[in-house]
Amino acid sequence: MTPTLRGLRSVGAWAVEALATGPSGLRSMVPGAPVPASLREDVLVSVARARGATVMAWVHGEWRAFAGSVPDGDVRLALDEHATACARAGYPVPPDSLAEVLPPATVRGVRAVVVRGRLEAEVESRTRRVVEALRTGRVGRATLVDVPLAAVGLAVAAPAVGVGTALGTLARLAPPAPVVEGADDPEVGLLGALAAEAVTVLLANAGVRTLVLAAPADVAVGIRSGPSAATVRVGRGRVRVSDGVAPDALVVLQGDVEPLVRLAAGVVLREALEGAPLP
Repeated sequence: MTPTLRGLRSVGAWAVEALATGPSGLRSMVPGAPVPASLREDVLVSVARARGATVMAWVHGEWRAFAGSVPDGDVRLALDEHATACARAGYPVPPDSLAEVLPPATVRGVRAVVVRGRLEAEVESRTRRVVEALRTGRVGRATLVDVPLAAVGLAVAAPAVGVGTALGTLARLAPPAPVVEGADDPEVGLLGALAAEAVTVLLANAGVRTLVLAAPADVAVGIRSGPSAATVRVGRGRVRVSDGVAPDALVVLQGDVEPLVRLAAGVVLREALEGAPLP
């Protein structure tokens, strides 16, 4: 069994990891980060559960329900194993398993998220110890050390719980993700299948799904890559892909397959949101 670092050695190991992954940690909080929001919340939930931080596990679980996604099973398994291993070991373990399924930038982002999750779990643990000390009247030196962290924890947890509750409620009220019509049609080529996958990931987010599916009119975007072409159509609660470029396509995008599909998904989202009725 790998020895667990304790005390100053453990704190030092996490501090070094925080410094090494700091820029990646900041990037993980903004749209377009190497670590998508859904995977970030997966990691935070895994760390919180491994450390017994039930409140933080619940908060990030609510965020996860709102963010939604359809990550690859191998990726999710590797993330969970790495996050849990770090949380239980007491220090950052080498991300060898992640490097096999994720690009380097994403691995650095995951490492930064694990550091964040470990800090959150520690704050919750200290807060629980302060509450227990006050409840039993056994206040000692350790309690005096725990109080500042507990104060920070309460200040952060209160709004986080509120936001988590709101997002979880929105996720439960959002319409279900629709089946992409035409995705299994043998006449739809590879480009159409890739577009169907991109739109499925896009609509996994509860907020995006609610707004896009409520669009009063269809939005059609044509995509072309070499000899291949497809059309993505979203609106009125339906999502469809078809082979070739439809005559009523709002715009036709051309280029390499992967960035093209991502751009098409973004165009669909923007146009649908602009046409969505205001609440």
